[in-house]
Amino acid sequence: MRIPPRGRAKFPLALFALAVLSSCTASSPPEIPRSTAPPEYGGRFVFPLRTEPATLNFVTASDQPSDLVARLVGDSLVDRDVDLNVVPRLAASWEFADGGRTLTFHLRPGVRFHDGHPLTSADVKYTYERVIDKTSHALARLDGFLPVERVETPDERTVRVVYRFPYAPALSGWEMPILPRHLYEGEDFLTSRYNRAPIGSGPFRFISWEPGRRILLAANLDYWAGRPYLDTLDLEIIPSQETTLQALLAGEVDYAALTPVQWEAHSKDPSFLRRFATVQYLSLFFYYIAWRTDGTNPFFTDPDVRRAMTLALDREGYVRTVLRGFGQVPDSIFHPAILPPDPELRPLGYDPRAAAALLDRAGWRLDPGSGLRRKDGTAFRFTLLIYGGAEEHVQYSGRNYAGFHDPQIDAWLQDGRRTVDPVARTVLYRSIARRLDDLQPYTYLFFPATRAALSRRIADIRPSPRGIIVQYPGVTRLRLSRPEGG
Repeated sequence: MRIPPRGRAKFPLALFALAVLSSCTASSPPEIPRSTAPPEYGGRFVFPLRTEPATLNFVTASDQPSDLVARLVGDSLVDRDVDLNVVPRLAASWEFADGGRTLTFHLRPGVRFHDGHPLTSADVKYTYERVIDKTSHALARLDGFLPVERVETPDERTVRVVYRFPYAPALSGWEMPILPRHLYEGEDFLTSRYNRAPIGSGPFRFISWEPGRRILLAANLDYWAGRPYLDTLDLEIIPSQETTLQALLAGEVDYAALTPVQWEAHSKDPSFLRRFATVQYLSLFFYYIAWRTDGTNPFFTDPDVRRAMTLALDREGYVRTVLRGFGQVPDSIFHPAILPPDPELRPLGYDPRAAAALLDRAGWRLDPGSGLRRKDGTAFRFTLLIYGGAEEHVQYSGRNYAGFHDPQIDAWLQDGRRTVDPVARTVLYRSIARRLDDLQPYTYLFFPATRAALSRRIADIRPSPRGIIVQYPGVTRLRLSRPEGG
């Protein structure tokens, strides 16, 4: 039998798009140099990418490298800061009306694309139209716009979004960078030359893309929030973590995510620590197993069997020994920075005896002759499919790999999307987490922890669960560290 792959959890993390539910606690600040000297401009930051972007089209981007470049070259109406709070970018302000059905953005004056053309509300509406156009295949962006009834542009600096119902996560959809309508209108959207050489209004300008080698960006000297401190941002494509570490040690890159073995070898080495600061954060995504619950598989329609599978896995032991502590077993579908842990919910521990008892109760009895469990002559044997790509090349796609459907959870999800009050929304989402814990359509494996090294020549940057680049203002405030009085 074939079971869907273990990979990034889209169904659970779709709930992240429902907006941050409460005040978030960010990762502990790393020991990164803080400069008290007056800010100086200039310099180059070299950041490695493990995979190459699929496209640089802001709307159709569906992988992490593409999204990263889009957030640097483009500008969105709103974004997330290091603590995952919504902050303004192109929108100087916004307000909700009509009980949450109408969202009005007021754009900043004087914003221009990198070619000098003014950015107006027409560009915002055009970007929205490209997302909802079926021919764009903008699946990674579409979910946040499905509840939109219409987008109005009363004037060049006002965007009014009318939703079909009060929509709590409305702001999250507008974290998407805005396209230049005047450039894309004259070209085929999916094959446009600007999909390889984008022009945005963000803090960095696109300079070049050498396939398989690097993408080079330069500071936008006319950026509305002030130019970045750096002159250039060099995104080097280096698939191997070992090669990345060697490049870091040679001074060829400024940042490297380390494997558990690399971390143990270097994180306590005084000579290494003199050159590099260490960075740690818990990634927003997690790995999971999706058990087919829709009847297409004879094993996993029974919640007792699914719970047995979770109990049979020593997840804490895996994190402790194989990952060497580089992870955290989830207690629910929510990252702890999104929703504080539920005191009534604890991860199921490793308990093979309890797992065996549940399988016995479900009718899957141990056959002494073969050593396999059987029911009605069928052996309990299946194939687990595992996603084989690099995690950087996966984005949240909306797929329900488990074929899972529960009317109560569907109702709570619908209510959560329409409930504007964050306290009431928290109650709903905790109910969802508890119901999923009861039904076990997924076995949550672990949130991977990123532990990395950052050159001490870099100052004034702090990681979030999204990394060190994409939070706002993030890399725009990164600068070279200079000794006191230097």
